[in-house]
Amino acid sequence: MSILTSASSSSVSRGYDYYKNHKVRGVNQLNDHEFEGYVEGSRKSPYYVKINIEHPRKSYCDCPHANGNITCKHMTALYFELFPDEVDDYESWLNSDYDEDEGDEYYDDYFDDTDFYHYREESSFEEPLFFDIVLKNYVESLNVNQLKEVLFEELKNDKKRTYKLYLEKNYNKYLKENSEDLVFLDKLNKKVQDMTGYYSYDYNDFDKEILNAREKQKIEIIYQNKSLRDQIDKILFNEKLAVYSDFKWIASFYKKTKDKEEIIAFCNTLENYLDSLKHYSIKNSVPKSNILIAIYILSDFNNEELAISLIKNAKYLKYVDYIIYNNLNVIDLYNNFINEIDKNYLKNKMYIPDILYRFVDITDHENNEINTTHYLYSFLCLGDDFYLDILTNYLKENEIIKIIESKTKDTTLLVKLYRFFNEDEKLWNLLMNSKYRYLLLSNIDILKNKHNNELYEHFKDEFYNILKEDKNREVYHNASKYITAIKKLNNGENLVNDIINDLKKSEYQKCSALFDEIREALK
Repeated sequence: MSILTSASSSSVSRGYDYYKNHKVRGVNQLNDHEFEGYVEGSRKSPYYVKINIEHPRKSYCDCPHANGNITCKHMTALYFELFPDEVDDYESWLNSDYDEDEGDEYYDDYFDDTDFYHYREESSFEEPLFFDIVLKNYVESLNVNQLKEVLFEELKNDKKRTYKLYLEKNYNKYLKENSEDLVFLDKLNKKVQDMTGYYSYDYNDFDKEILNAREKQKIEIIYQNKSLRDQIDKILFNEKLAVYSDFKWIASFYKKTKDKEEIIAFCNTLENYLDSLKHYSIKNSVPKSNILIAIYILSDFNNEELAISLIKNAKYLKYVDYIIYNNLNVIDLYNNFINEIDKNYLKNKMYIPDILYRFVDITDHENNEINTTHYLYSFLCLGDDFYLDILTNYLKENEIIKIIESKTKDTTLLVKLYRFFNEDEKLWNLLMNSKYRYLLLSNIDILKNKHNNELYEHFKDEFYNILKEDKNREVYHNASKYITAIKKLNNGENLVNDIINDLKKSEYQKCSALFDEIREALK
């Protein structure tokens, strides 16, 4: 069970909308399985969300709908923010042609009721009185060529029955009487059919050998015989084979032997097959990478097109490796890639550092510009201030701040940037002049020395504003986090005592639930 499968379709859909509208903020990884963040919702302050991807039912959100371990839309929004590959899969499903009316067609195709309906039709057929006489007259009216034509078409209607009853011996005789090439192609066809058949096909067995060295050599020779090319194409021009790593040889072979129109048509077939695989729950990305590699080998992409493809298909790392490590002008590819992510690095952002590291690796870590860019985007995409520390080996502090400010308006990233370099004034101005004042709660330590009084007034106002929303324990719980924040200020305990004393003299003096929540928050 995952976060998405534990949620209702409505929660997934609404969570996706929240993600697309950039309502997820302050994302942080707690451990291997837990992540936290804030998601803006209907109330004034955002909801605090914590998800556990190993045990979804242990996830938490302080919205009212999450009570009872329900996976709410805020949890799915945070999940989409953390795992963009799941976004791609969800969007592929949304953009698919599937609808409810097609469900019955799928059901019928899966169970293949052809024989059943054929039987029903035959058994319900009421034979006319003179059927045999009219049939005999019809057959006698045909000449030899017409008889052959009718017989040929009728025998093709049920190929399995025709082969078993009439052709099996003739088929083997035909192979023996002709060249060894036909025997070879027949065996090769059976081998491929075994690999791609309905019950035997396994797209996760991607290292399976399609052709051995002798078969590859034989195909190159036979393909010179124009009369057998169509048969070879029928065997190898098969999109299901493209999930295997060994298909690279087949793609290279056809790149040399096929005309442009045939290659374009087959690439379209491969792309359609790739889209269909995206609808399956296949976590292994290698089969899809192999299809992308096949398309790349067959096509004539320039580096600008490849850079766009790298971003679009960033999660298919085997494909990424193949593109970068087989490129004849890797610096040009790198420059085109940087141009593209400069426009928008948020697409598949979790994988951008992995791609940049491959450029670092292929240049033997000796290119300072590429190294710097890798660490810069590692911070922008992953948000770990560890990369800021490394950047100080390449750039001055003010240069790092200026570059990052020019590339992002993400408040969470800027908070980490200003905290790391102790830019408390920049941090204060950022938070106080934005809708993300709730982040003041997690930055008291760096701001209280210069802005203690302002923080106190802000937290106190927020505390009383939340109390005005309603009189129930949930409201008191949400308000009490500002009491906790006030306690963290300079002279915090005295400030908290002042508020508590004021409450005891106010309309809340008999509200035991409020004082219980405050005591719990101060523990």
